[in-house]
Amino acid sequence: MKPIPAPKASRQKGFTLIDLMLMTLLLAMLSAIASHTWSSVISRYRVTTATSNIHALLRSARANAISEGSQMICDGDHGCSRFEITRTLWAGHDQNGDGKLSRSEISEHYSLPEGVTLTWKRFRGNALIFGNRGITHFQNGSLYICNKITARRIVMNWIGRPRVETADPEDCR
Repeated sequence: MKPIPAPKASRQKGFTLIDLMLMTLLLAMLSAIASHTWSSVISRYRVTTATSNIHALLRSARANAISEGSQMICDGDHGCSRFEITRTLWAGHDQNGDGKLSRSEISEHYSLPEGVTLTWKRFRGNALIFGNRGITHFQNGSLYICNKITARRIVMNWIGRPRVETADPEDCR
């Protein structure tokens, strides 16, 4: 008969409290860095998305002006009588010619994402008006879409063609 070998010293398998605390600290630090970076990405994405949607709204209003008659773009927060810093845009055909858009005349409505505002710095007028040939009434200017981190602008030439450019958030004030 063979002798039975003595059992080897058993080693503990697992984590110590210090190991767990260090891993928790490391995960907390990485999460803090990632959340700050992610917040910045979300803010930039909101401005980019809003700019694309407003650019599409302007092109749509211009096309509708050619096919259906003149179109207005108005500040949805303050109405067509003044255009200030806003979070909402209306587009439509002023059928009764009063220089305003009533609820029945609004064909498109756009609300900007949370934390994003729009400012229109223009040559003249309180509403952007496309005539029946798709041309604005000498209302060249820029629409600034901004938040605290980033900004973009849509430049309108007097013919009514919009183009998108990057901007400084300070320009929005």
